[in-house]
Amino acid sequence: MSEQQGCTEVNYSRTLMFHGTGKKYFLLCLVNLLLTVVTLGLFAPWALVRSKRYLYSQTDLSGSRFSYNVTGASIFISWLFVGIFLFSFYMSLQLRDSAIKWCLVAVIILFLPWLFMQSIRYQMQSTTLNNVRFNFKFSGLKAWWVVLGCPVLLFSGLYFLSLCIASVGFSVISFDIHNIMMVIAISSAFCAFGVGLVQGITNAMWLRFFFNGLSFGTQQFKADISTKKCIKILLSGILVLFPFLAAIVLLNFSWFMKILATTTSGYVDTPYSLSEFESIKFMIMISYYIYFVGAVLCWSYIYVTLRNYYFNTVALSEKIAFRSTLTLSSFIIQLVINGLLTVCTLGLGYPWARIRYCRYLANNTWVEGDLDALDLQDHDDKIATDVVSRISRGLVPTIRL
Repeated sequence: MSEQQGCTEVNYSRTLMFHGTGKKYFLLCLVNLLLTVVTLGLFAPWALVRSKRYLYSQTDLSGSRFSYNVTGASIFISWLFVGIFLFSFYMSLQLRDSAIKWCLVAVIILFLPWLFMQSIRYQMQSTTLNNVRFNFKFSGLKAWWVVLGCPVLLFSGLYFLSLCIASVGFSVISFDIHNIMMVIAISSAFCAFGVGLVQGITNAMWLRFFFNGLSFGTQQFKADISTKKCIKILLSGILVLFPFLAAIVLLNFSWFMKILATTTSGYVDTPYSLSEFESIKFMIMISYYIYFVGAVLCWSYIYVTLRNYYFNTVALSEKIAFRSTLTLSSFIIQLVINGLLTVCTLGLGYPWARIRYCRYLANNTWVEGDLDALDLQDHDDKIATDVVSRISRGLVPTIRL
């Protein structure tokens, strides 16, 4: 009996399958590019929809393929409104019309989060699997707090505390170069810790908000996202970047301290020769490369670890679980190969890079549980057709998980 249960368990664990090919996607991208150029960019919304429709249609779960039913016209109307809005804001700045400017700012502050959520809802309702649509429900007030209110409040508090620490530090120390560098180092470390803390809190809030509002047909998703865990992941990711920042500081410390000492002493002439300036220029260039590598590693660690964590906490109708099996090494290898494939071919290899990446994500996304045991029925919610909802449809054209 136990052997039979074991076999059933294995059958209940399945991964997504991706069937797209680089050749077909290349031809699709080529046609999209030509039509976008010929129409002076007007075809871009349809090009985006055509690309996503192909990628969705090539992804399947247990033999059933996803379907993406967003229309290019709906994205075009939304982007057109955004263009008109931005142009109006630009003209209000040029004409120095404070009334119009502050009215437009008020619209952004009050309504932009709600419009973003409406756009996500449209994307979800236009995505189907086995003729069952996804859905996303939300509270407008909570959406405003999660997307704008809380992040702005937390980052404002972090900025204020950072200024206070720097001000107190400079007021109590003697005006000495080493003391100045110590205050800068302490303030920078506090900012880095604060950014990780704030990002962890806001990421946890957003993930809970999104997954607990998401449904597949009449079945509801649930996710118990821990704020403490998200903070730990973000802070660990920032620690990955620290050795690279330390290397940059050590590489540029001597010439920077010399310039700082010269400036504080009141010496007005340059302390460096032309050859020394060339050496400094080279070190700054190397520093950019070091920072780029560190930033990629930092982002990769955060993405891989966070994705594995929240996938493992999400459940559908308390019967279906999910699992992400990305590893940092394989993810970085993907980035390097796809980056080289795109850059070395002057962009011509991008379709193959995109297909490789989609296949990689699909192969590392697992669904655990008996899908046939679910009572899958489509929900009754219709896609909103009012003017405001139509305007919002293209604000979030892509949702990446």
